[in-house]
Amino acid sequence: MSGRDGPVVSLSDVSLLLDGRRVLSHVDWRVMPGENWVVLGPNGAGKTSLLSIVNGYRWPSSGDASVLGRRFGETDLRDLRTETGMVSSFLDWMLRADEKVLDLVASGRYGSTRVWGRIQARDASRAAALLDAVGCLRHRAKRLSELSQGERQKVAIARAMMADPRLIILDEPCEGLDIASRESLLGGLGRLLSGVEGPTFIEVTHRTEDIPPGFTHALLLRAGRVVASGRIASTLTSRNLSECLGADLELKRWAGRYYMVPKPARAGL
Repeated sequence: MSGRDGPVVSLSDVSLLLDGRRVLSHVDWRVMPGENWVVLGPNGAGKTSLLSIVNGYRWPSSGDASVLGRRFGETDLRDLRTETGMVSSFLDWMLRADEKVLDLVASGRYGSTRVWGRIQARDASRAAALLDAVGCLRHRAKRLSELSQGERQKVAIARAMMADPRLIILDEPCEGLDIASRESLLGGLGRLLSGVEGPTFIEVTHRTEDIPPGFTHALLLRAGRVVASGRIASTLTSRNLSECLGADLELKRWAGRYYMVPKPARAGL
């Protein structure tokens, strides 16, 4: 199979040791084209470590890994990074607050954080289309410093899509957002997920409320191990979430969204 026909991500019996500590243990995970996955788990579950492998920044200590058809150990992982897009608040420090929004999105085509010189017409047109897709076209002439955190996140997603990546990873995209900003961001993301063609999305979060409609599969991690994995309807269950997050939870679904509710403690406890 070619890289475009085979799995987007394939991890087989992958473990990762950092400073002598096992942070991932015997992880099996396969992401196929047309699927969008949410990776859910508490702090310390190994989500960031998993991302670092998928992005090609860390090698598994054991097991086999391939991303976008590139098998670790047989390819230059710098090539892999040109076909993936990353959206994370940890990258904010790289962005200039005085940069114009349209220019910032256009810079994503070149993997830089700003455009030097005049933007080509085709790049400006695509950047505007992507801003429109995430609901931020009206902000195209503003400076980054003029946007709310939620708007910045939507602009970051548009920028990540500028180079037509095959895989986009969203690292806790709703972290630190108030409810209005979160819902605005998830609405824009939902519109992208509803497209017939587009990149594979992987969202990492610790809250089911941050999962918009359009995600098809879920991977639940706890202490570096897979608790459950598969289609979202059968994987996101009250039992699996309770085991994953270490709390007695009830999962409720409404309007295509998932909400966790702690079960009341029994009397006398």
